[in-house]
Amino acid sequence: MRDPYLYEDVPVLINKLGIKDQNLLDSAEADYVVFRMKEVAQNKLDGDYHTEHFFKVHEYVFQDLFEWAGQPRNISIY
Repeated sequence: MRDPYLYEDVPVLINKLGIKDQNLLDSAEADYVVFRMKEVAQNKLDGDYHTEHFFKVHEYVFQDLFEWAGQPRNISIY
């Protein structure tokens, strides 16, 4: 089964930036995530630290990178 989260031609997560090189995506992800995590540290996201709250945090942190941020994956990622 093909991973629907990856580009068809390269094994890189489909992203809003259109980056198909894993090293470039890793670098961009680090920059965006650090920025968003600083915001979260300064302004906590309300929640009770259960599943839905973690989805909300994931969506906030990865919103600039992935359309599916904050949604449970529909395949095993192991």
